[in-house]
Amino acid sequence: MAWAHDGRLSVVVHGESSPSALEWSWFLNDNRSLRDLRVLVCTYGGSPDGKQRRELLQDPFYGGVPTVIMTNSAIARGIVTVLNLFNSNMKALPLDADAMAHGFLGLDVSEAAHARELRERLERGLGLGRFAGLAAGDPLRKPPPEGGHG
Repeated sequence: MAWAHDGRLSVVVHGESSPSALEWSWFLNDNRSLRDLRVLVCTYGGSPDGKQRRELLQDPFYGGVPTVIMTNSAIARGIVTVLNLFNSNMKALPLDADAMAHGFLGLDVSEAAHARELRERLERGLGLGRFAGLAAGDPLRKPPPEGGHG
């Protein structure tokens, strides 16, 4: 799990595993300094466990926070559907639906550009998405061109 902030936006990228209790606690506390919070989550399989989801749902700071979970996992989308019963400001979208995610979060053009930059930086650092197979955290390696293989 990795995250970064820009203004009111918190961008989170999950790999295949769930966040540790310490990571989850740091993430929740780190967002508290943001006002008019918007959260964009991209997950490649990992998600908060049951205890972590309960902690999130019971935290008044996060009630009603607009959140988009981008995933290609049917299981994760199902979890978002359940969470949506408690927070109608939550939406699940495929990983390639950036424009829809930014629109749902009410991001302006500049914020949307920063969201894409943050997501790319986090995915590169974790070796995920179009950076899968590259050395994680290696800023000198470039991903293969769109639609290409190396």
